[in-house]
Amino acid sequence: MTFLKERFLVILGFWICLVVLVCIGILDFLRAIQIQNTQLTAVLIWWLSLFLLGILTFPIIRKVLRNFGDQSYLFSKIFALVLLTYLTWILSHLFSYSIATITAALAILLFCSILVQRKYALRLKIRSVVEGELIFLSIFLFFLLIRAYRPEIGGLDVGMVGEKWMDFAFLNAVGRSDYFPPIDPWFSSRVIDCYYYFGYLATSILVKITTIKASIAYNLAVATYAALLGSAVFGIAANICRKKSCGWIAVLFVLFLGNLGILAPLWIEMSKGINFFQVLTTPNFSYFWIPSRVVPDGITEFPFFTYILGDLHPHLVAMPFQMLVLALLLELFCEKNFVENRFMLMFLPLCLGFLIPLNSWDYFTYAMLLLGIIAVKVRGMGIRRSSILSFGLILASLVLYLPFFLEFRPKAIEGIELVTGGRTPVYSLVAMFGIFLLLLFSWLLFSIKNFFAKNFFFKERFYFVHLLILFGVAAILIPEVVYFKSGFYSSAVDRGNTIFKFYLQAWLLLGIASTFIVCQLKEKIERKSLKTVFFVMFTVLLIISALYPVLAVNSWTGGFGLEPTLDGIGYMKERDDYQGEYQAIEWLNENVENAIILEAVEDEERRTDYCRPGRISASTGLQTVIGWPWHEFLWRRDEEVWRRADDVKEIYSTDNVSLALSLLNKYNVSYVYVGRQERVLYEAEGLAKFESNYFEEVFCKEGVEIYRVEKVTFP
Repeated sequence: MTFLKERFLVILGFWICLVVLVCIGILDFLRAIQIQNTQLTAVLIWWLSLFLLGILTFPIIRKVLRNFGDQSYLFSKIFALVLLTYLTWILSHLFSYSIATITAALAILLFCSILVQRKYALRLKIRSVVEGELIFLSIFLFFLLIRAYRPEIGGLDVGMVGEKWMDFAFLNAVGRSDYFPPIDPWFSSRVIDCYYYFGYLATSILVKITTIKASIAYNLAVATYAALLGSAVFGIAANICRKKSCGWIAVLFVLFLGNLGILAPLWIEMSKGINFFQVLTTPNFSYFWIPSRVVPDGITEFPFFTYILGDLHPHLVAMPFQMLVLALLLELFCEKNFVENRFMLMFLPLCLGFLIPLNSWDYFTYAMLLLGIIAVKVRGMGIRRSSILSFGLILASLVLYLPFFLEFRPKAIEGIELVTGGRTPVYSLVAMFGIFLLLLFSWLLFSIKNFFAKNFFFKERFYFVHLLILFGVAAILIPEVVYFKSGFYSSAVDRGNTIFKFYLQAWLLLGIASTFIVCQLKEKIERKSLKTVFFVMFTVLLIISALYPVLAVNSWTGGFGLEPTLDGIGYMKERDDYQGEYQAIEWLNENVENAIILEAVEDEERRTDYCRPGRISASTGLQTVIGWPWHEFLWRRDEEVWRRADDVKEIYSTDNVSLALSLLNKYNVSYVYVGRQERVLYEAEGLAKFESNYFEEVFCKEGVEIYRVEKVTFP
């Protein structure tokens, strides 16, 4: 039997390798005939890559989350991204960041998975795979549809809010980097050592694996992280509540509900005398935006808003990875003797520490949650042993990412300050967390009534849920006590940013806890009158909260009236003010490697950030002398930012060729970009110097010229 078993596992390993090789061959073939340029094919390739990554790491995650059973498959894609990103990052410090390094990381994962499968002979039911993929694909395709009708990677000049140019710049810059930290696309000759970048790295790896254009992959990634969040939330809630139906309730609470702030713009419109039906059916930007700002001077994002806004920011990427850590903590809680689950103890520090270079704000909350769970286990382990374990896990989560700490130079946060005024009004808290607060209050009353019931708080998974409630409420209260000071904005804006980070954590934790509460109260409220009152109030708030996704999507997409596309910069081909720029970006991507380019640092309205300046470096990943200077100054606190901005203006505007060449050589610029933006800003006399013998025109199309700079040494 042993011989037959080992032979079966060897054959299984052979077939896994064969399938992977065939898929790689198919992808290479598709790339060779350029069929992946069709966007539907790109979607299929992207999903297939994620599916194979999930299958690849399933044997490991199945052992890590053994109490989840086959539902551990719901976390396999997130887990695969953690392992692949971490291994690639480590190997890139030894070699370089390239497709070869990613392939080596994949080989290591395949080898480890085969070893685990061979030793434990784990079975993956087809039904579990189908269920997991249906959950993932239903959410993925929903958000992808929204992205298709509002795919623009742009700024205020194309009616887009947010920082998509920044995210696109960092994504492309990571893809062009050979080592880490990656190059800073908006501060030439420097690296991104002042901002966390693992979200961009994880996405960049997928871009390299699939060879899909970054402008399409950007929108695929946004929908992917939403689907990964939904899958993980489903798995956690179904495990806590012991019912799959509760998994869907949790997905609704966490991912698809809005807040009660939607009532404000509805009231404003109806007060104008507009009938209710017209209000609901007419797109209005305020339906989308106002609920994300229900706290004065604060940012009150919640997952649905974040994912339809589509900024590929660290907080967007981090949410599914937070849920992976939460699943590991639930596994830790459920283990009778968790020291025996060596797989869980091995990968918990890796996944927890992953939050630091991904979105550092999240690490502290989940590290404290880890300590809280171990604290309750002290009864069976003893104080000394549990203290050693706590210290060991936290220390390991930091040591594993030591190279990041050695390279990290954050300057955006100057310290922590006490809140002395301007705290959040009660109505803002109700507007933000209304449905969750109703459920928490109902649960509190129910808990008081059953306080003396035997083991009420500690039986089943009540303790874990109470920890989620505790840390969720703490995340809401922290900005009422302290805020993180930037020294750049006002104290109110700094506090608003702190609210932004902690409220998102609170939403995730309270959303899952509220699912458990709903399922419990539905079964355990005995008086029919109380149950009726409770569910009437709950239904009213649920309907109001559900208005947001309907109205926001309709408003954000303009009623789905435009032609759908996934190319985030495809609009450049249609707009006169971007004429020729799409072709110029394609030329740079195909012909230029590791060069520094020059482009305008402001637009015709003298705006430098949140708009089109920096678009060429963002779209190519090539470094420019300076882009989005206010952001760079916030990150670096270096006066050189403003000197660079002045030098860029001088290079374009001066008619003195020697001065221009001197400044270009100072920043080692290889290419000068002259498009519509530059022609609007600078006089023709200044731009005429680029026609001299010191510059070679290498691209000219539809009013866009790119000049190669001849290197000249001046005495």
